Amino acid sequence: MNNSFTIKFLNIFISQSLFIGLAFFISSCQKKGDDNSDVSPAKLMDALPPPSIDTINSLREKILLDYIHTAQTIHPNPKNGFPFSRLDYDKIIAYDFQGEEEAYQDVIDRKGKFVPVVLKQQFLTQKQADQILSVLAKDSSYGNGSAACFRPHLGLVFFKGNKKINQISICLSCNASSSEIEIPAKKHRVGNEEYPHEGFSRSGKAAIINLCKEINFHYGR
Repeated sequence: MNNSFTIKFLNIFISQSLFIGLAFFISSCQKKGDDNSDVSPAKLMDALPPPSIDTINSLREKILLDYIHTAQTIHPNPKNGFPFSRLDYDKIIAYDFQGEEEAYQDVIDRKGKFVPVVLKQQFLTQKQADQILSVLAKDSSYGNGSAACFRPHLGLVFFKGNKKINQISICLSCNASSSEIEIPAKKHRVGNEEYPHEGFSRSGKAAIINLCKEINFHYGR
């Protein structure tokens, strides 16, 4: 009687163990199959928001738009050099923003909207505008190398009334910049170089840092 009961108990125990083991094996295979799906790591990373972006403290669109109307009026200075001497604008506003390569390369996107990562804004006085533009137009402000990444923190946007005329984005981490209108000084070649080095020189970088110190922006710190 005891032997029969023991054998029956062992059979039930073995059957249940096999069933649980099989279920665990199937579950593991399914999970492994999901891990090896067609979704590449790059696509998964693209779906995630950049960890460095600070949208909590960013300025709202209305605040940014209203500020344009209150910015100090200035005028193009022929002494600033090409192409700024011929650009028709009456305001320049500097923006401290958290640029992120393809996502937020400029302060104003292709749809004409402010990107949601602008932290500060400050209009430039005539003196400040003349100082920085005369530097950005000089050959001597360029000539060093730059890195591949582009995460700008400084944006300079030119307005005529409330209409954007041009914008320049600057990243000192990779020593690079972009502009909607071409800046010929960036294309000049030093000596017998086959390709121009568009990165900022020491003097070009110093001028940008000095401006950011004046207006208490990221690169000034």
